[in-house]
Amino acid sequence: MEDKILTLLKKLIALPSTTGSTKEQQIETFLCDYLAHIPYFKAHKTSCGQIPIPDDAYGRSIVYGFVQGATNNTVILLNHHDVVETACYGKLSSAAYNMEKITKLLCEDSSPASQDFKSGQWLGGRGSCDMKGGMAAQLCFLNEYAKNPCQGSLLFLSVADEESFSAGMREAISFLTKLQKQNKLEYRLAINSEPNNRIKRKQIVPVGSVGKLLATVVIQGKSVQLGEYAHGLNPLGLLAHLVAATEGKNTLRETYLGEKTIPPVWLNMRDRKENYDFSLPARAAGYCSFQTFAKNPDDILALLKDKLAAAAKSYSKTQTAAEEFPVYTYSTFLKKLQKKPGFATWQRKTLKLLTTTIAQEKLSYPEATLRYLTAALDFSGITDPLALLAFAPPYYPPTNSKLMKKKYYQNILAVLATCQPVTYSEYFLGVSDCSYLGNTLQASGCPYNTNTPLWGSIYSFDQDALSNLQIPFLLLGPWGKDLHQKTERVNIKSLTQELPKALQTVCNAAWKN
Repeated sequence: MEDKILTLLKKLIALPSTTGSTKEQQIETFLCDYLAHIPYFKAHKTSCGQIPIPDDAYGRSIVYGFVQGATNNTVILLNHHDVVETACYGKLSSAAYNMEKITKLLCEDSSPASQDFKSGQWLGGRGSCDMKGGMAAQLCFLNEYAKNPCQGSLLFLSVADEESFSAGMREAISFLTKLQKQNKLEYRLAINSEPNNRIKRKQIVPVGSVGKLLATVVIQGKSVQLGEYAHGLNPLGLLAHLVAATEGKNTLRETYLGEKTIPPVWLNMRDRKENYDFSLPARAAGYCSFQTFAKNPDDILALLKDKLAAAAKSYSKTQTAAEEFPVYTYSTFLKKLQKKPGFATWQRKTLKLLTTTIAQEKLSYPEATLRYLTAALDFSGITDPLALLAFAPPYYPPTNSKLMKKKYYQNILAVLATCQPVTYSEYFLGVSDCSYLGNTLQASGCPYNTNTPLWGSIYSFDQDALSNLQIPFLLLGPWGKDLHQKTERVNIKSLTQELPKALQTVCNAAWKN
């Protein structure tokens, strides 16, 4: 199987399936063709294929292959087929999709990683570890098991867009629910073969995946000529105070069994002024990424409201307009908007325009959210200072397999530990599609939905189905390093020997009643 995995990996890397592009279609076609040539699927043609993502701007799909075993106990082999772009390779970017060539070139590179490449134990290339290595191992394992599916059932599931907004996995929720009902399956385990790190020669295998919320803030100040500064309110100053009070603050990290989230990270902040003149900007806006273990959307909104109130109090010492500074969540502000004549028509036209612009590949979800919120302020007719808080896609609910309380899960962990040296972490902090295998956050999703202007026709996933799935998982893949960098690489032994053995061992344990 070792040579088959490496041969397949070379072919997969050669397909430049850059996330958020029509190039993802090419690898989807390749995967479908690969599955169709497996003897099992020649005999069961309807058991593999593509599921188009509805209204997707890039025409992407989910690719699946289902092998019915002796029982309906089912293991899901989960992966994503998109990769990040190659700008970081610089002058080597033309070789980034040639596994052998880039590995050779990186042997001669001046980076510390060159020693790994010179050892002959590592392979490079865009997607080598994130995550076409894991995909190649999964496909070869599926191919082999399909020859004699004498135990449980096996579902190969490859999704698009994991590196951006998880359009593929969000659609997969409905697919998994439908397939489960049609075949009366019991989803025992999902194995997401994302690359793993190692510590003291033990592979770190996460059993949970961190949550992620993207909070958006629009601040409306009071624009005055700079000579009247004391009578105005600079929204940039307030936003800067908010950023300073939250950005990278370790006191705002969550802790669970000794593990900590990444602190809040601001990904965007700027004024909304188009031109230069000698006056304060009327509005400023930005968005901040929050990782969560247990905090729900309401908790994040409450935190930002408190920080903004403190910022306004501080700012009122120099600008009196900050003394009366209301902070609204979108759900609260929406009630004001709905009372205005013509609201329904305005909202329909605004969302339609944003949908079209997003589909034309010109606008991200976060920027679309900020445009919607500023348009909402315009429609409201309110000119007094205020702040408006909301969420922008994407949303990743926190999930932890242990919290799903499946009695057999601990046995799976014990069996894997006999197969290779491992240490388990409670949460994967890189954010993953495992968030859509079962939300273990106790709070309702409504606070998120009602405070996300794009929720519904532009961005959504089936939250009820997600709560019902509750599929425990392992983030179990090959040993990899430097994903998303030019020195991205995968360990050959881990990929071709250790991972296939681990897949077999874990599947055997999961299939047992």
